[in-house]
Amino acid sequence: MTITADLLSPQRPIVVIGAAFGDIILHLDTLPQSGGDVSARDGGRQIGGCAFNVARALARLDLAPVNAIPVGNGDWGQAVAQKMAQESLPVLLRHPTHDNGWCLALVEANKERTFVTVEGCEQHWSTELLAQIPQPKDAIIYVSGYELASEALRHWILTLAEDKTLFVDFGPRLCDLDIDFIKALLHKRPVLTLNRSELSTLSARLYHQENATLESASRLARDWQLRAICRFDKDGAWVVEPNAEPQHIPACRVEVHDTIAAGDSHCAGTIAGLACGMSLRQATQLGNEVAAIVVSRPGSDGAPTRQELRQFQLQQENNR
Repeated sequence: MTITADLLSPQRPIVVIGAAFGDIILHLDTLPQSGGDVSARDGGRQIGGCAFNVARALARLDLAPVNAIPVGNGDWGQAVAQKMAQESLPVLLRHPTHDNGWCLALVEANKERTFVTVEGCEQHWSTELLAQIPQPKDAIIYVSGYELASEALRHWILTLAEDKTLFVDFGPRLCDLDIDFIKALLHKRPVLTLNRSELSTLSARLYHQENATLESASRLARDWQLRAICRFDKDGAWVVEPNAEPQHIPACRVEVHDTIAAGDSHCAGTIAGLACGMSLRQATQLGNEVAAIVVSRPGSDGAPTRQELRQFQLQQENNR
């Protein structure tokens, strides 16, 4: 069942923790070999970063997330603060010593993207900065794996009160995280969102199992009594929960421009659904819809408004 955009009514607060980056986008036919020289086309500059993409998408759906994203003290920080103001995201955290990081996004002709990142204030968390983050009762707290390299942030997360629901997007840094921290985090029963590669990495680290399957995800849910979303690109998503059969949510059919912010926008749509009282299956369907809109538009700035989401839902219904 589709939950229409005009029926979104938040019942739980949302806190978004992570990074805002400058994105410099280049389009090229294929990545160069080491020492190579290729031509590229300028794809423009945007403000992105996993957490910012999530917060922006939630704000455009009128869900007013708590913006726990640090703003740096340099040129990128000024650009980030300006963009946050445009997206109705009040700045809560100012970093005194570092600017925001930036990222070179290389988009190939097959739509695959590769990132080269210059890290910034998002990797320099402190107890003083973390103490400024509001912790509303019964909040859903999103965290990106990119920032879990910070020991201070890891400690803060593990000491959160039990009434909070963690929504964790490990991302490609999963392979770098300490296994003891991963296990401690799983004991808090977060909602996990994993693509194919991340599911394989997590299964290998927990169970020494290569080439993870849907059964691997079900085992993860059973063993740790948690819920997870497995994102399989054009094959849609699977929701796994303890003591339940996996549920498939088909992907929405759209013409893909690029896949920048695809996972982040899926997180935002899913979190929006959960905050509005949907089941995980219904919320994941909403995540599929938001992500489909974003990948049909260029770059990371394609998150829909509530009205645009409703129009997309109507188009999808008419095409069935």
